[in-house]
Amino acid sequence: MAPWLRSLSLSFKAHRLGRTGWHVQQHRDKLRLLSSEFPPRPGEPDGQGTQKRALTLKTPPGPTHAAAALTECCAVFDAVMAGTWTWPDPAATPAADDPGHLQPQHLGRLIEQLRTRLVGEQMLQGTWERTWAPYLARLAATAVERRWADDVEFLEAYLRHWQPGSRSRQMAHDRARRLWKEAGWTWPEELAQLRGNGKAAAAPEGVQAFTDQEIEQLREAIQRSRLTPADLVAWDALTCFGLRPKELQALDLQRRDGVLVAVVSRSKRSSRGSSGARIVPAVPPAGWPADCRGLLERWKQSGLPPALLAARSPGQVLTQQLRRLHQPEQLTAYGLRHAFALRLGLDLGLHVREAAELMGHSPQVHLATYGRRLDGPGLQAKVAGLVKVRAAA
Repeated sequence: MAPWLRSLSLSFKAHRLGRTGWHVQQHRDKLRLLSSEFPPRPGEPDGQGTQKRALTLKTPPGPTHAAAALTECCAVFDAVMAGTWTWPDPAATPAADDPGHLQPQHLGRLIEQLRTRLVGEQMLQGTWERTWAPYLARLAATAVERRWADDVEFLEAYLRHWQPGSRSRQMAHDRARRLWKEAGWTWPEELAQLRGNGKAAAAPEGVQAFTDQEIEQLREAIQRSRLTPADLVAWDALTCFGLRPKELQALDLQRRDGVLVAVVSRSKRSSRGSSGARIVPAVPPAGWPADCRGLLERWKQSGLPPALLAARSPGQVLTQQLRRLHQPEQLTAYGLRHAFALRLGLDLGLHVREAAELMGHSPQVHLATYGRRLDGPGLQAKVAGLVKVRAAA
């Protein structure tokens, strides 16, 4: 018997005041406490008589953990003697101080528990599969690589799978932190520096929106291609109403009090909240007529492409169309929504709260996404004016 284990056994015997029938044993890489005084396990048949049962301790073996192991043994003994001790639930989430809490089976159950909590309440199943499951699958794969006892070391290895400062690493950090919250474990705040703020990956000029000229070039390319009039209706709806591509699947165009409006009946749910149905008036690019080039009549005649309405990801379908039309690589289907947001702020002068209401997201999201572009012209004009005043003084 190792000296540290002999010392542990003697100290535990002293705590029991010499009571026999209890033993501490090292079994491979675990410590076990054996006794015939343990109560029967749940589901164990009656009539088994007195038999010795083993409890695997949370504390790992070794001289550096001997004091913690003694404390755990004494606590178990006292609870058994008091009649309050019960066998741990194998399906329960282990405590953060349990050395085995990062084992793959525990994380797997925890991930499924989180999925059950979020899907249907805060997000759709598709959102989970696209933006949550891949990151948590990477977390589970990291747990398989080796035995981890330290949260910081484990999470650092997990986060370094993504580029520093990238949006992917931010999302990986936030998904893991939400999982830790679900388990009731304390999140290591020193990992904040690994999350980054994403600014390293952000374009200096802000979001990449279509210019009015690029919108005209896109329309001309669509009309020259094999795409149908229904496809052009879809693109013009994105242009004039600033819709998310997915919202095309729940769209109704109407004319109310002489104004062309889009009635969006789809509500969007995410971890940051939800946005309900909304009515959006048309705000076309400069030079367009108020009827958006007969958009309502074209929508009634051609409708929207059936394949687009049935697509799981309309945004991906539309972005692929952009690539086939040889449009600039930096432009995506969301670029028309970005252009709409800039028209609301720069051309119409709407307040952030008003623009956010039309776009179906919070003022915080609107400011974080478009603040740089919206504030830029005013800031430059202010600086230019101050420079002129200083030169004239």
